Amino acid sequence: MVFTKSSLIVPITCVLAALLFWFRPGGITGPRVEPIPMDGKAFDHSLLTEVYRQVVDDKGTVDYAALKNKPDTLNRYLGHIAAVSPKNAPHRFRRMDDRLAYYLNAYNAFVLASVRDQCPIENVDEEYIGGGFFWRISFLMGGQPITLTGLQSERIRPVMQRNPSVHFALVGGAKGHAGLPKQAYQGARLKEQLAALEKRIVANPRFVEKRDRVLILSQIFQWYRSDFVDPKQWVGRLLPDTIEGVDLVSYSPFDWSLNGRCP
Repeated sequence: MVFTKSSLIVPITCVLAALLFWFRPGGITGPRVEPIPMDGKAFDHSLLTEVYRQVVDDKGTVDYAALKNKPDTLNRYLGHIAAVSPKNAPHRFRRMDDRLAYYLNAYNAFVLASVRDQCPIENVDEEYIGGGFFWRISFLMGGQPITLTGLQSERIRPVMQRNPSVHFALVGGAKGHAGLPKQAYQGARLKEQLAALEKRIVANPRFVEKRDRVLILSQIFQWYRSDFVDPKQWVGRLLPDTIEGVDLVSYSPFDWSLNGRCP
C-alpha cells in the first residue's frame, strides 16, 4: 500500500487535535464541591484558618494525611469559594485588599485540596508534564472554572498593588515556597500580614543568604524580577547589613519536593 502526503493529513491532524485537547489548560477537573452560599456582607475566611491550625505545623509543613482523613472543613471553605468571588459578588469585596486576600487564600486552599486528593505525591512539578499541576487542573471559583496559573495571572496580578511579597504568599505545595501561615489572609490586616511575611522571608536562609561577598537568593526573586525591580535592594530595605559588601547576586535552585507528608 502506498501512502501519499495527502492521505496522512487526516490522521496526523486527528492525533494533533487529540494531543491539544488532552493537554489543554484546565483540562483536568480538580477538587469539586457543591457551592455553599455565604451569609453576611463580607467573606469569612475563618474556615481556612481552622484548616491551617489543624494540619500546618510551626515550620509551615503540611500534614496532608490528616487533611485527607478530615476533609470536611476545607471542603466547606471550597464550597464558599465555589459560590462566591469578587467577580460575581463585588459588594463583598469593596477594598482591593479584600479581593487580594480572597485570591491568596483561594490559591492556597486549591493547592491543599489538589495535593490531598492526589496523595501519594512527592513533587508537584513532576505530577503532570510541563508543570501541569498549575495550568491543567481546573477549580471552581464563583461559579467559573479557573486554574492556578489563571488565578495568579488574571486575578491576583491586577490587584497585587505592585507588592512583590505577594509571590511569597502563594504556597504552591513545594518546599521552595514559604511555609503556610497559621491564619488565613484578611483584607483588613493584609498589609500587616504581608509585612510580617517579608521579615520571615529575609530572615530565612532558604530565601536569603550571604556568603562572603555573594548574596544567594531564592529563585522566586529571579522568576519575578520585574516585580522586585532590584532584588538586592529589596532585601536591603529590610536587612541593610545583609547587602553590605555584596558584589554578586546568585539564585539557588528551587526545591519542588512536597512541603509535607502525603502517604
